[in-house]
Amino acid sequence: MKVIQKYFADIKKCVRDFNINLESLQFNNSNELLYSGVITEYKKLFLNLLLSTSKEEIKENTAVLVHFAIENDISYLFVYSEFITVVRKLLGSLLEKKDFEHIDELNRFFTEHEHRITELYLQKFLSQLMFKNELRLSRIDLMPDKKFMVHYENHIKWIINLINYVQKKEYDDSHPELNPTKCEFGKWLGCATTSYLLSTIHFRVIEKLHINLHDLAANVISYCKRNEFRPATLIHLMQRIEYYSLEIGSEIAFLNEIEESAKDPLTHLLTRRLFNKIMLNKLDIAKATGREFALMMCDLDHFKYVNDTYGHSVGDIVLKHFSKVLEETLRKSDYIFRFGGEEFMILLPMTDKKETRMLAQKICDVTASKEVVIENITIRYTVSIGTLSVLADNKTVVDQDTIDRYIAQVDEKLYLAKERGRNRVE
Repeated sequence: MKVIQKYFADIKKCVRDFNINLESLQFNNSNELLYSGVITEYKKLFLNLLLSTSKEEIKENTAVLVHFAIENDISYLFVYSEFITVVRKLLGSLLEKKDFEHIDELNRFFTEHEHRITELYLQKFLSQLMFKNELRLSRIDLMPDKKFMVHYENHIKWIINLINYVQKKEYDDSHPELNPTKCEFGKWLGCATTSYLLSTIHFRVIEKLHINLHDLAANVISYCKRNEFRPATLIHLMQRIEYYSLEIGSEIAFLNEIEESAKDPLTHLLTRRLFNKIMLNKLDIAKATGREFALMMCDLDHFKYVNDTYGHSVGDIVLKHFSKVLEETLRKSDYIFRFGGEEFMILLPMTDKKETRMLAQKICDVTASKEVVIENITIRYTVSIGTLSVLADNKTVVDQDTIDRYIAQVDEKLYLAKERGRNRVE
């Protein structure tokens, strides 16, 4: 350790030189750190660890660092990249100064730190993952009518068994079922006979996610059984499993809502009643994955004129015509809602701002190029569209107020499109 202490000044300089300057917007009435504050605090703890001078201090500071990272949802990839960048910067600096004498010892010093951090991160991450899944299980248990959620309940129990297997470190053959067709959830997928479910893209998405999840689990079991235990690999695999599990839960919740709620009787699109619950699921996914999604709000231009001139029955035909345009233009993974009257809302999973604008413009162009012919009447109509990108971070509160705020924001964009001449995207 005395040899390493000679390089503490160099280590401190490398950490501080690499430090990203983030200006934090902190509110007086908030005791919680925003992301920039979290990263700043993490870097202080990171430096404290590297400058530790005894085994006891190293053990304590490693525990503090990892606990902080887990509690604040700092990914292992970030932790590892910060660590490697500082090591490379330090070793590069020593090579430039031709200081080769203690490079091997420094390398061992950092390698030991990496092993300690990674092993403890895996332990803490698995404990947190267990807690989250047990919480999900308890919430499902309280549901008065589980419907399809009873099958997701079986899936979560399978996930908990997998976490238990990794945690107990007795790597025999008592692991969860790896064949995706033989676990309880897989059996349900294989025998489901509800025709409208089998024909939906959401059911097929669940099947694909489930197969991928079992493939990852097979790799987890394989790594556990090998003599070479690799915590970093297990962290990566288990994080991907958690992501697929959340996606499955989102799709199951959607199917559950289809079971509970009838579709709009005129257009056969989803109803506004479903929108809020699907938004809650997508916000949870966005928080967990950091992936953005988007909203579009569409409103038919001068639709009152159509109703007043030709009657409401013709107006209904126009609404059904536009619904067909949306279904044919959008992707099968997008959610289309009749929001009320001539208003339609679209939720586009994992879609960025540029792609959202392109899809919205395509809807505008296709709508304007079509015509509705009813006996001797020919009607041409246009649509105005407001768009909004949604990116939920760890501090986003997933509740009705948040959803209402996003609805208001995309509605403002729609109003702007109307104000600027209609038949356009904002």
